[in-house]
Amino acid sequence: MNVRDIMAKTVSCCSPQDDLESVALQMMDNDCGSIPITNEHGQPIGMITDRDIAIAAAARHKALWQLMAQDFLTDMPISVCSVDEDIRSALATMQHARVHRLPVVNGQGEVLGMLSMDDVVSCAERGVRGLGAPELSYDDALMALKAICKHH
Repeated sequence: MNVRDIMAKTVSCCSPQDDLESVALQMMDNDCGSIPITNEHGQPIGMITDRDIAIAAAARHKALWQLMAQDFLTDMPISVCSVDEDIRSALATMQHARVHRLPVVNGQGEVLGMLSMDDVVSCAERGVRGLGAPELSYDDALMALKAICKHH
């Protein structure tokens, strides 16, 4: 099973110059909790989450329209997966980065969708790894979620 088989094909992105109010409204309109920050070529350069917005609002004592997505860019590379990547490989990336969501990119690095643990769990099937096992088992999903959620 490849990432393309279970990813969300509709994804909202924002630019570094977008204010957090507009990003929060995008999240509300699209029922999502994370939005990739993309460059002018549609390539992800960061991620912003609903948690980032809530903490920024509380800690910086500014209105959301005064804060920009670029304020959340770091020097750390963003974790992504390929549209044609095996789902277990993408799960390993999620586990290593300890993230619930990955932007899905094409060969040019452009965002095509999002893979979330919600997608993984909803596609997992009963069975265990090994002979005759489903392509994505409950064990695969739970092991990934357990690693992601482990206390820091």
